[in-house]
Amino acid sequence: EWTKESRPLLYPLVSDPLLTPVEIQGDFFAHVRGALSVERIEAYGNDGVTPTIMLARYLLNLALCESLYSPLQLCEVALRNSLHRHLTNLVGQEDWFDSASFRLAPWAREEVLKAKDKIARSNRPVTPGRVVAELQFGFWTSLFEAQYEGRGGFLPSGIKEVFPRLPKSLHNRKGLKRTLETIRMLRNRVFHHERIIHWSDITEQHASIVEVISWITPELHEMALALDRFTLIRRAGLQPWIMKLCHHWPNSNGVASENTAKSVVAIVPDTVDLSSGAETPFGHRWGGDVVRLSAAHITALQAGQTLAVDVQNEYVVFLNAAAVGKVEG
Repeated sequence: EWTKESRPLLYPLVSDPLLTPVEIQGDFFAHVRGALSVERIEAYGNDGVTPTIMLARYLLNLALCESLYSPLQLCEVALRNSLHRHLTNLVGQEDWFDSASFRLAPWAREEVLKAKDKIARSNRPVTPGRVVAELQFGFWTSLFEAQYEGRGGFLPSGIKEVFPRLPKSLHNRKGLKRTLETIRMLRNRVFHHERIIHWSDITEQHASIVEVISWITPELHEMALALDRFTLIRRAGLQPWIMKLCHHWPNSNGVASENTAKSVVAIVPDTVDLSSGAETPFGHRWGGDVVRLSAAHITALQAGQTLAVDVQNEYVVFLNAAAVGKVEG
């Protein structure tokens, strides 16, 4: 529930002047709420906040889930492949899940049968690789249950094979099972579009996902960090989503907020490091880039041509020179 006592720092108090912009259009909000379901949207506003804050929370939750998708996917795929490699070597066959020397729990055997049936119904050959790819994350985390200790030499000795970079102090089946189960629950909520922004430990859970990847392979860990956008989105909080809503769908008076009326171009004395967030002419921002124009670029602009600028391999900004006499401040 959204209460003063339980609300994490991710949600500044709505009395904060930064979070009191022009309200969004009432009809727009009503249609969005109807399309996404009243119950789903109002779960973000049971503390009596305005429609703008309510919808901004929903959008922030959407962005956080999106940012968690890549580390969760990398973690899940790396874990199942590492387990598959080790159990193949241990049992001596790729279809180790069918081996009499490594008896799966009844529930796990049923999951294997379901996976094989799904593959067969799609008219594809049932191969070990396809079965492994079809099995759910819960199947893989279940392999760290107590019943697998001492079974075919898998646990606890197999921990160091599955997680070669895991510190020795953490070579504990119970601890690993607890960590993986927490990741699984978060993964299910993210993949099923559920609410996660009310979790006060979401930052720690994100760090746990990335850490598990590092236990398997450092190269994949490096890639996970390079792709990661969770920290920036988490740190920015509600403000970007509030301003986006108020910019595109201001109230019926058609009055945009002061922030949305500002120019998107400003002349500044020097660059600023935005990696940890800083004030800019456009408000507080997180993340930025420096683009240097050559003499040829400037000549092209003066000739009326357009420059396309690739920003951090994610956005493209098109630059035009303003017509003489129409330069905007």
